[in-house]
Amino acid sequence: MSFRKTRKTTVPALMMAGGLALLTAGCGGIAPPPMAPPDPATLATLDRFVSNDCNPVAASALTGIGIPASDIRGANYGIYRDEFRDIIVRWDAWVYLHSQPGAVVVTMDEDCRPIQIYAREGATLPGRR
Repeated sequence: MSFRKTRKTTVPALMMAGGLALLTAGCGGIAPPPMAPPDPATLATLDRFVSNDCNPVAASALTGIGIPASDIRGANYGIYRDEFRDIIVRWDAWVYLHSQPGAVVVTMDEDCRPIQIYAREGATLPGRR
């Protein structure tokens, strides 16, 4: 009988550990975007479309991948909150370009540290297909 008790408590613990390993393994492939000093024109363009403390970091990421200010036709932010603590945990800067459909998305943590950059809805990152 003690085997069953041990097994019942061990299986859920193992399942949780395995699930946690899978979740953290998925994050291992995310590399921060290439950063560069923000182009003042890119920062001014972002500020014109949306006011956000993360604009300098978003501008650094856009400059780092080679998107010029003249190509930006719009921008907005997605905000992600922890529903239990009611705090912001992530920002997504959605940047729309004249040269292509969709958006380039710069993901940042709650302190505006860059996490990743990717393309959505038909957009592509410079130098990638």
